[in-house]
Amino acid sequence: MTPELRAALLAQVEARQALNNLEDDATTETRAAAVAALNAADQKVAELLSATPAQAPEELRDRISLGRYLAGIAAEQTLDGAEAELRAELKLSDQAVPMEALLPTPEERADAISPRGPFGNNNADAPVPYGTINRTLGPLMQRVFTATDTAFLGVAMPMVPAGVRRYPVMTDGTDAAMVARGSAAPDAKAADFNIVDAEPHRLSARYVFDLEGVAEFGGLLESTLRADLRRVMGYQMDLQILNGDGAGANIDGILKEIAVTVPDNIATQGNNISNDTSWQDVRGMVYGTPDGAYIRGEGDLAILMGQTLYNKARGLYRTNQSEQDAIEAAMALGARLRRSFQIPAAKVQPTVTGNNDAKASQDVIVNGETAAAVSPIWQGFTMIRDPYTEAAKAQVVMTAHMMFDFIFRRKQGWKHYRMRTAA
Repeated sequence: MTPELRAALLAQVEARQALNNLEDDATTETRAAAVAALNAADQKVAELLSATPAQAPEELRDRISLGRYLAGIAAEQTLDGAEAELRAELKLSDQAVPMEALLPTPEERADAISPRGPFGNNNADAPVPYGTINRTLGPLMQRVFTATDTAFLGVAMPMVPAGVRRYPVMTDGTDAAMVARGSAAPDAKAADFNIVDAEPHRLSARYVFDLEGVAEFGGLLESTLRADLRRVMGYQMDLQILNGDGAGANIDGILKEIAVTVPDNIATQGNNISNDTSWQDVRGMVYGTPDGAYIRGEGDLAILMGQTLYNKARGLYRTNQSEQDAIEAAMALGARLRRSFQIPAAKVQPTVTGNNDAKASQDVIVNGETAAAVSPIWQGFTMIRDPYTEAAKAQVVMTAHMMFDFIFRRKQGWKHYRMRTAA
C-alpha cells in the first residue's frame, strides 16, 4: 500500500464521517457539498486501487513479520517497531493482522526435530514409538488448493477500510450534437448514477490441536495448520463468489447474479437445448459473445468451463481428427479458456421437444470487462489463538476470520451460458 493510497483511504473515511455527522437541519447546500466531497474521495481511491497493487509501504515491506503479529496476539502484548507502525497507519485493532503480512515469502523453512517418529502406516492412531532412533519427521504435505477461478475471471479484490463500501457507476448522461454556426449547444441532460453498496460478510475457519500433537510433530504442526487456515479460506471465498446462492449467510455469487442463457448460435425450444453441442457451437460462443461496446473482441474474453463440458469439447472436431478440437479452435480466436471443478455438476435440462429423454448440460461463465465485478476485502485478516478455553484438555483453539462481499458494478460484460454435455 503506497503512502498516496493510505492518504486517500483516510480522506475517504473522513469524508464519509463528515456526511454522517451532519445535523438533521443542515442546509441543502451543506449536504450537497458533503456528498460531493465523499464522491470525490471515492473516485480518488478507485483510481489508485486500479493502478496500484495493495502492498505494504516500501520502507516497511521487508520489516514486518507475520510471526511477530501472531506472537503478540497470543501473548496479549502491544507490538512495537514496523508492525506497530503499519497497524497505526491502517488503523487496525490489536487483534488484527494486516493482509500485507500474509503475503508469501520466497522460502519457508521448517526443520524437523530429531528424534521424532512418524505414525505407523497401519495404525494412524498409534503414538510415536519410544526408543526409536535415527528417525526424523519429514515436511508435512499440504492439502491441494487450486488457483482461484475468480482471479482468472478478472474479479477485482481491493482491500477497503471500515464502513459500507459504495460503488457508483454512471449509467446515462448528456448527448453531443453537431450545431450550426452561431447556434447554442444542445440542452444538458442529467447524469444518472447507479449506486451499489458492498457490506461485509464474515468467513471463518478454525482448528483445535492438543499438546500431545505438538509433542509428536513439534512446532511444524501449528505453522502447518495456520497456513492451511489461510488457504482454505481463500478457497471458500472463491467458491462463494462463483456459487453463492444468497441463502443464510451466503453471498450472491456469479452463477446466481447472471441469468443463464443459451448461446445464440445453438437452436432452442423454449428453455431446452434442442441440439447437441458441436465444434461450431463452442467456437461460435467465442466469436458471438463480443458486442463491440462492453466486449470489443475475442481476445478480451476469459471463459471458465465446467470439467464435463470441457472434456466433451476436447473431443469435438469440425470434420475429422486432423483438425483442431473445439477448445483449440476457441483459443485460436484469442480467448483465454480454463476448466474448473467448481462449476456445478451437469444439470438435467427438461425433455427436448420430440424426445422423451432429458439431456444433461453444464454452465459456462464468460467475462470480457475488467473491474465490472468487485469483491472488497475489509482490511485485516484476524487470527485468534486461544490457549485458555480448552486448557483443561491441553487443547489450543486457533480461529481465523475475514470479511468480504461480492457485487457487480455492471453486468453487461458478463455472460452465463449453458450447453449440452450429452447427445
